[in-house]
Amino acid sequence: MSAREPKAVDIMIRNAWYKVGFSGDFKTEVLQRHVICEKVLVFWRTAEGEVVGFDDRCCHKRMPISAGRFLEGGLVECPYHGLAFNSEGQCVKVPSAPGAPIPKRARLLPYKVIEQDGVVWVWPGDAKKIGDIRPPATPEIVSPDWERITGELHIKGNSVLMIENALDITHFYPLHGNTIGQSADSNIEFDMTTGETCGCESVTVTRQVDDYPQSDDFADILTHKMADSYSVQTMVGPGIIMAGRTLWPAGGRKDNKDPKCLKNYHFLTPIDRRSHKYTYVVNMPKGQMSGRDPSVRAVDRAKELLSVVFAEDIWAIEMQQEMCELPDGDYREVLLKSDLPLAQGRKILDAMYQKEIGEHSI
Repeated sequence: MSAREPKAVDIMIRNAWYKVGFSGDFKTEVLQRHVICEKVLVFWRTAEGEVVGFDDRCCHKRMPISAGRFLEGGLVECPYHGLAFNSEGQCVKVPSAPGAPIPKRARLLPYKVIEQDGVVWVWPGDAKKIGDIRPPATPEIVSPDWERITGELHIKGNSVLMIENALDITHFYPLHGNTIGQSADSNIEFDMTTGETCGCESVTVTRQVDDYPQSDDFADILTHKMADSYSVQTMVGPGIIMAGRTLWPAGGRKDNKDPKCLKNYHFLTPIDRRSHKYTYVVNMPKGQMSGRDPSVRAVDRAKELLSVVFAEDIWAIEMQQEMCELPDGDYREVLLKSDLPLAQGRKILDAMYQKEIGEHSI
């Protein structure tokens, strides 16, 4: 890494889709304030059912609109001087000048929002750069055929560190050696492909192994101890990792005998270059039960297990971030063969970042 190249933890990409929240989080005419990519934004659901997002600063004196209130007709009133804005962000009322024309520039700065499959996404960068890029589908989140658990964590570390964590299983042991990790897992061969998902560059890692002993905790949530296993992780830009695992009893893959599966979504929403909001959604088919106790839903056992696993991940990421804050001096990072997926992820993200800052400097 040359002196001019940024560390991975210095990257923050604005021209991408990021999760703001779930659809159920946005009640009609209730203001929400979120900090995303160092931008303070305000969101609300209109009476017509659409979620909209704007810069949180009133165009008059920078007062947070999120501290305001709703007036009749769906107008949002600034709490400082009472300027009122419609759901398109246009100022339609200035109490101190009732008879004067309202300046055309008196409006809130808008941000593109998409609500899809139970998730509300925002593009905090230049809307002209969206093109054909769309958030990936997350159908299990809203499907009645799937059960799910969710969690949201604020992590004192760059989101790239969590992306690299999610693309990698060789850290399962020793970091998760007391739960899901086994030392032999690090030797499982993987295939990596790159391509495009929903208009955005992506990298996919797959691992397939037959007649393989699972950790006791994986065997609990996915039933089979000796199993044929297939797992996949896909990074779609900087905002999401989609992951899944299916287990069959040993020898059962060919005939798709008694498959047990989970589908995970890891949402990464940068707050700034040093922290991010991490949201996970673990989905399992409805009726899938624990291997140890068939009276307990597997998704509920997963919730207990992941509370431990994610705490370990956060500890590691925040420790890495702390070390990244120090001058490198003569230190040089060594990547291993197993790091090929994260290296490809870095390449994709760095290209997005360099393009963005290059366009900004023009």
